[in-house]
Amino acid sequence: MNLFPTLLRPAFLVLTLLFLGAQARGQVEVSVSTVPRVGVSISGSMGAGVTEIVSADLKRTGMMAPVGGGSGDYLASGDASESGVTGRLVNKKSGAEVFNQTFTGRGRLAAHQFADAITQAVTGLPGFASSKLAFIASATGSKELYQADMDGYNVREVTHDGTISASPCLSRDGTKLAYTSYKSGYPDVYLIDLASGTRTRIAFFPGINTGPSFSPDGSLIALTLSKDGNPEIYTMSTDGTSLTRITRTRGAETSPSWSPTGDRLVYSSDDRGSPQLFISSASSVSDMDHLVTGNSYCTKPDWSPDGKSIAFTTRIGGQFQIGVFDVASRTAQLITTAGGQDPAWTRDSRHLVYANNGHLHLLDTVSRQSLPIEMNVSGCGEPTVSR
Repeated sequence: MNLFPTLLRPAFLVLTLLFLGAQARGQVEVSVSTVPRVGVSISGSMGAGVTEIVSADLKRTGMMAPVGGGSGDYLASGDASESGVTGRLVNKKSGAEVFNQTFTGRGRLAAHQFADAITQAVTGLPGFASSKLAFIASATGSKELYQADMDGYNVREVTHDGTISASPCLSRDGTKLAYTSYKSGYPDVYLIDLASGTRTRIAFFPGINTGPSFSPDGSLIALTLSKDGNPEIYTMSTDGTSLTRITRTRGAETSPSWSPTGDRLVYSSDDRGSPQLFISSASSVSDMDHLVTGNSYCTKPDWSPDGKSIAFTTRIGGQFQIGVFDVASRTAQLITTAGGQDPAWTRDSRHLVYANNGHLHLLDTVSRQSLPIEMNVSGCGEPTVSR
């Protein structure tokens, strides 16, 4: 099936058109439904700031509309101080209290945690406001590793090596970061403990060491190594031991991504000519399952947390775009039309972070609405998101 663009439609509007027959003379009945409205009103010494953060987080999802505290289908209220946020959500239609809990994250994190709890309760999907974002940026003239919050705040330069950093991957819990660096003069894989700042070189075999990807439980890393000739996919423990070869082809395999169950890997391979997507067992060399996307160039796959979709970079007419492969139906569709590459799923399996022209964007794959992630750093690419 060929990749094709999908018509844009606002997330907050669904139109059902019922044509009433030839005698209706063109009359159309339109049924309109809107997203849930959430009133946000937080009191306390930090209340105004937390109200603003929570409202922005809810709006960013595209699945809720934050409104004044006195209106809406739900009311999010509470008290915010420097020690955290005590948040309460009430369903105004039924009058029932949905939850009442305390969030103790430092700084803006408590507000993001409250927003995520609201998102889960109202939409049934996990929120991603409290997730962490890592990426590569060339703002200093070198490709360095950066970290930020999902809303673009708290940008921090993680490396200061003055060389090339690439292919970052955050662990699911956001505590560790693996990436490729030319710090030694060769492409090696490093692991950073983000709490302590400790950095360890874990893959430095002769040749290429690149493209690390954490397993769901964080115990293993899949990566590309060329130590035996062609670039192949291997897995290893995070301490650099227990190396297992996964692919054995005449081509080059790159960019592995784990299934959420941890038993399979999706990756890109040019074994059949141009780069295509394949799935293999994550425990040993096995048969390769070719994912037919209808396009001759597919790279950088990322498996969604719910296991249902695989996002990837494709090239159409000389421009990079983002595609999504549906695992159940084995069909693919194009979800960007203005360019994009290096997609990374958020924990709700609905939104993607991707790069385009040196900027990062958040894409709602259902509505196709794309929002820029505003940051005071330029030349951004290769995003990765904690889940």
